[in-house]
Amino acid sequence: MAEEEISQENYGNWFALYQLCQLTKNKRKITISTIKFGEILGLSQQSGSRRINALIELNWIKRKTDGKSQTISITKEGTNVMLTVYKNLKSLLESILIVGEVVEGMHEGGYYVAIKGYYDQFKKKLGFDPYIGTLNLLLTDTTNTILREKLQNISPVIIEGFKDQSREYGVVKCYDVYISRMDDKNNRRKAAILDIKRTHHDKNIIEILAKPYLRDYYNLKDGDKLIIELIKNR
Repeated sequence: MAEEEISQENYGNWFALYQLCQLTKNKRKITISTIKFGEILGLSQQSGSRRINALIELNWIKRKTDGKSQTISITKEGTNVMLTVYKNLKSLLESILIVGEVVEGMHEGGYYVAIKGYYDQFKKKLGFDPYIGTLNLLLTDTTNTILREKLQNISPVIIEGFKDQSREYGVVKCYDVYISRMDDKNNRRKAAILDIKRTHHDKNIIEILAKPYLRDYYNLKDGDKLIIELIKNR
């Protein structure tokens, strides 16, 4: 998208183009009057007509007139504009929602989860029987910074450290979350972020603990993305 196309003056044109895309959907074109289009935009007939003319000048739409009726179709340029807006909004949405990318782990989380001293506390304090293993999510630098800032304002669930015959195990902080696929936000699962100090993971990788085996439950493969929603109040 050219710089002039993302200027403040074109905000109204984006919205008008969006509304036309909503109306056309899978159709190649739509017949609509300027009166009706003005009503959809919450404008007068004259303003609706001016908006259509502006979209034509930008080459975002094409118009064919037949008497008093007009048929409008979205051009390739208009489609590219909507695609660019979509990509920008998607990137912004991911940073706001906290989105992680599924990556292969080192099975380190499963080792800790399986230890009885930890497992019994996870089960009691988190409220679910955890799967013996964790799902590893890779965050961008920006997303990781945002997540860490948000975690500072949330009280963690403390899993106490303990000793056994062979070694000493440290405190683990857990943070309640809901997770869901990017393409199915309504199918949320209760889970927890594990903040394990002794880890060999990259700083941008977080470990998610949940009851089901999440890769099977969500049919996940490496590269898939999950939304992480922090739960502030237990």
